[in-house]
Amino acid sequence: MVSRSDGCEARLSFNTNTTVTLEAYRSCWRRLVLVEIWLPYGSSEIPARIPEERLVDIIRPHKTNQIQNLQEEVKRLIEANLELREKATKAGKICIALGASSNTQALWDSATSLAQALVDTGVSSTSFTMLCTPNSGKYDATNFPDIKLDYHDPTSSATSSLDGFESDFSPEVNTAFMGADLKIVVGELKPHHFFGCAGISDVIFPGLSSAASAQAQLSNRKGLGVADIMKERLRITNAVEDLYALGYVLNSELAPAKVSLGNMNSCMKELKPTLDDVCSWEIKKFADIAVISAGGMPTDESLLRAVETFPSGLGILKRDGAMIVAAECTGGHGGGDFYGWCTERKEPRHLEARLRHNFNYEGFKAAFLMRALENHRIYLVSTVPDHYVENVFGMRAAQTVNAALQTLQRSLGSDSTISVIPDASRVIPKRTQTDA
Repeated sequence: MVSRSDGCEARLSFNTNTTVTLEAYRSCWRRLVLVEIWLPYGSSEIPARIPEERLVDIIRPHKTNQIQNLQEEVKRLIEANLELREKATKAGKICIALGASSNTQALWDSATSLAQALVDTGVSSTSFTMLCTPNSGKYDATNFPDIKLDYHDPTSSATSSLDGFESDFSPEVNTAFMGADLKIVVGELKPHHFFGCAGISDVIFPGLSSAASAQAQLSNRKGLGVADIMKERLRITNAVEDLYALGYVLNSELAPAKVSLGNMNSCMKELKPTLDDVCSWEIKKFADIAVISAGGMPTDESLLRAVETFPSGLGILKRDGAMIVAAECTGGHGGGDFYGWCTERKEPRHLEARLRHNFNYEGFKAAFLMRALENHRIYLVSTVPDHYVENVFGMRAAQTVNAALQTLQRSLGSDSTISVIPDASRVIPKRTQTDA
């Protein structure tokens, strides 16, 4: 906390991850008020100090009601699903697969509540296997010592081809999961700027797939577009028999706002209105400068992954605006195809023409970045060496968000307007006008 020169202090807290502090500085010439916003960066945070008079908005997920008792809500959903209860009592093997979540505790609590509710109906706890995917974290089985814990490794776990699935590639899914009599996936439904949504819809594929199978879906595909990726993943999921989904949407406080139980399609359909209420943001005034964070780990683990959040910042900019991105990128630039396509430094239209004939998801993200750089300056605050940021990926390297902001204000003018998105992975801007 920094005190104002008149002795006053002010602090605004708007969610569990980000704090806004109003700092006042007085010089002999003028009085300047800065808004200090802490942005997720890897596993920590970094500050951005924005002149209050130039700040258009701080864009974050909307506040909504949260479920007061998650355990009771899951129990109610189990009691209302007679078909699931009957299958659970007859099943010798029940496998609960855990997906990724912005709130790992909510994920574990949901899985625990699910298992407990089924045990309360007479299902033996020894019939359960809790299967963790690479991004779900290690499940705490303290409350269920009889539950078997297993961990899917994309490079070493046994996988089996999905029978009857017709495509130009063969999806492979964890063999133990496929061998269960009853299969339940648990996870968060999250927004995704390229796919529309992600999270629980990805638990089976690519969450439980082999690394080779997951890569095969995303590269060297004829007649495929980015919009087809999620559709195909849902087709893979729906081809799995005896499958149920327990999904939830998190609010601005990362607490469950809505929970649904059913088949994957019905679960997602019920959750999507709440997801839209939480994450969609109507943009009425566009900014000269967008300051965004990719959301910290794991979203900013590499530049390849962080690029998936760029549409959020671009969606709030004026036509010739500039963007500052905070993404630690401890894994460097990410995929080799992404790097290779960017090193070609070809015009975006050439990359886009290639994608129409032979789709490659990393190539798609490279083309997206190159297209964005045609109209916008993008500054990257990361651990990626400056040479690669500027000479390979065409962006501008900055040591801090504030240094990049000062450079842009000198270039665009001190009256440039600024909007901030503390977690661009959880916000979907909606343009209400076509001419920004």
